[in-house]
Amino acid sequence: MFETQHFMEVNNFLLILLDTDEDSDREMHEWENQQIRKGVTGAQLVSAQHDAVLSRFMIKPAATNALEYVQEQQSTSTLLEQAYAKSALQKPQQILSGSTKTKKEKAKTASMRTPKEIQDAIQTRLTKLREVNEKHRSDIERIVSNLKALKIEELDCTQKAPAAAAKYRFYQEMKCYAADLVDCLAEKTPVINDLEKRTLQVWSKHQHFLIERRRQDVRDQAKEMAEASKPAGARRGADSEEQIRRAAEREGRRTRRRCEREKNDMLITHLDGMSSDDETSDRYQEQIKNNFDQIQRESEAIFSDVNDDFYKVELILTKFHAWRKTDMDSYKDAFVSLCLPKVLGPLVRLEMLNWSPLLEEYKDIEKMNWYSACMLYAWSEHETEETLRLDPDVNLVPTIIEKILLPKVADIVNQCWDPLSTTQTLRLIGFINRLGRDFPLKDTSKQLQQLFEKILEKMKLSLENDVFIPIFPKQVQEAKTSFFQRQFCSGLKLFRNFLSWQGILADRPLREMAIGLLLNRYLLLAMRVCTANDAISKAYIIVNTLPTVWLQPESETLQNLQLLITYIKQTLDTIDANNPLYMQACDKAKQILQRLHSY
Repeated sequence: MFETQHFMEVNNFLLILLDTDEDSDREMHEWENQQIRKGVTGAQLVSAQHDAVLSRFMIKPAATNALEYVQEQQSTSTLLEQAYAKSALQKPQQILSGSTKTKKEKAKTASMRTPKEIQDAIQTRLTKLREVNEKHRSDIERIVSNLKALKIEELDCTQKAPAAAAKYRFYQEMKCYAADLVDCLAEKTPVINDLEKRTLQVWSKHQHFLIERRRQDVRDQAKEMAEASKPAGARRGADSEEQIRRAAEREGRRTRRRCEREKNDMLITHLDGMSSDDETSDRYQEQIKNNFDQIQRESEAIFSDVNDDFYKVELILTKFHAWRKTDMDSYKDAFVSLCLPKVLGPLVRLEMLNWSPLLEEYKDIEKMNWYSACMLYAWSEHETEETLRLDPDVNLVPTIIEKILLPKVADIVNQCWDPLSTTQTLRLIGFINRLGRDFPLKDTSKQLQQLFEKILEKMKLSLENDVFIPIFPKQVQEAKTSFFQRQFCSGLKLFRNFLSWQGILADRPLREMAIGLLLNRYLLLAMRVCTANDAISKAYIIVNTLPTVWLQPESETLQNLQLLITYIKQTLDTIDANNPLYMQACDKAKQILQRLHSY
């Protein structure tokens, strides 16, 4: 019983194994069929089936027993294998047949070629091979040469690597320094601009006060003279206490100036109206001084929180000089020479905050710190004219003067200069003459042209507002201290100041204002109501004031002076040359005509 049971279990196990093997065989056959289908087309499969059918019914094997030769029906996988094998055999045969045919055709063609053609073909082939060979040889040589150059370059780069690394670190430091410097100046520049504006306003306010006081005195005196010329019963007193106070202050200032001239023995040669009335009270001067001191304290505190390397001109130039010495080519490529004046501009303006050429005492620009630092920048003991000609920083100081100093002077002229003041005019002329002599300023400079335009505009305004010569009876004009004589001398003073610009300003506009407007319109008209002696004396001063270069024969100036020449001739004809009272006047008149090439 036990054995029977054991046999049945073994039998069941074998059946399971057989079923598993059959399943594995089926899966294997299915996989093979799929792979064969990938390499066999449908037409090949049909052809294989067709061959199998023909072989079943038409091919008879040579066997005695017909039953042994009954063929079994072939499976799809078998047919696929046969079709694949047949396709594999047909392709080489087709290739071989085509190749054989091509070779036969080539042989047939080659058999028809002549020896000369064969030789030419061989020669052509040989030439091409030689060209290819030569090209390959040149390529090899080029590659070898490139390899040698690359090895040399590699060695050179290896040797230069430490220097390049050091230069890279230097450029990084310079980049950071330049960025910090620009940020610092960008923050401080508005403060500097504000201080500069306030300083200019203090000067301008002071100068406008003096000019307006002088013009008010002229109006008051004109009113007083108009009242004095009226009959005694029709005269009126001063309109207000303010006018009385102004008259008292005016006479007090004149008295103090007269006493000062007496001390200096200048009373005889002086003409009333030729001096400038710029006296102010002690309280007013103290107020002006306090304003400037406040501005000075604020200017000193601007860079109190900044390292010296970022606001001292000499230290900033030291940084850029290190770049210049390290790599001059990159220094030029970065246009440092063009940027330096802009970088140093705020610092230069801060140092020149209280500077003005109109002041009695002002610091010479050659003694300023920025000037010394810029002049010594990139200086070398071995400099020559050739090296200076190639130096990109040779125009550093002239550029700063052109871009920074000239605009400042133009603003001072526009707001602070009084053309009627001989002292201020001569100081300004001396400064501009020195600039033109010591520095290569260009005539085409925009800043220089703007400065000259401001000067001409200011002269025109003074001509319109400061020249007033009243015409009164000759009896009133006889006294040298009369209002008429004072105003005439004031106009003569302005005439002298205008002619002081000869050689700096253009002759045409200067001649038009001095002669065409001031002389012919005001001075000559006032001379016509003077006595002969007085008129000749005034004309003698005027002619001797004219520049000699303007009085050349047949010059344009002589044409503008025709009115004066005609008046001198008429006056000379009206006086008696034999009269001792007019002998000196006649001699002066003849000298005037000789100087004007009209005698």
